[in-house]
Amino acid sequence: MKDTSQAIIYLADNRGHLEGEWMRSLMTFNFGNYKAESREPFGTLQVLNEDTLAAGKSLHMQLEENTEVMIIPLVGTLLFTDDEGTETYIEPGKLQLISAHNQYRYAITNPFEKDELVNFIQVWLNKNEGEFRAGSRQLNIDLTEKNQLYNIIAPADLHQPAHCFIGQYNGRKKGAYSLQNKNNGVYAFVIDGVFEVQDRLLHPKDGLAIWNVDEIDFEALSNEAILLLFEVPL
Repeated sequence: MKDTSQAIIYLADNRGHLEGEWMRSLMTFNFGNYKAESREPFGTLQVLNEDTLAAGKSLHMQLEENTEVMIIPLVGTLLFTDDEGTETYIEPGKLQLISAHNQYRYAITNPFEKDELVNFIQVWLNKNEGEFRAGSRQLNIDLTEKNQLYNIIAPADLHQPAHCFIGQYNGRKKGAYSLQNKNNGVYAFVIDGVFEVQDRLLHPKDGLAIWNVDEIDFEALSNEAILLLFEVPL
């Protein structure tokens, strides 16, 4: 059977780059002043930024449309606050999920007082259709059982037909993911380690968008490798 799948690789070294004395932002897709023809959002996956903050510094964000926001700490604990009075700490192993309305404002702060950096991922999924209920909650990311994907966010959590999975794999362990909706696309993002996804080699912070496919296959090529996977409407 002829392979009709299509794919785009997003190399970590080619991400948009914004850096100052106290922060660094690496942007997979077009964001703010970063614009590139080959970096348009992938379906409802609008933003995938890796941010780093110095001690005591904050990153302030404002949304221009109804959006599902995910904040995933990679190194260090974050302080999350918003314009509705929410104030909570997000530790590694946790995920903050916010169903945010247009013009919603929030801040992520490095609460440490000395020279300790925090590093985290921000994901935005746009939400322009269907039911919308504003709210914020914290979810667990449990990687105790290795070599399998965990569905950490389902459509019921996002109020839209999108899924988010994460898994930690030992070297040479293989996996597969079957799409819930064949009209959707899949975006695979390597948090740590090295993977081969659908015959494409991906290093840390590389990503792969793929569509016109029923299933994707992957294999970890290093130990403790972590893969983040989204299935989103196109």
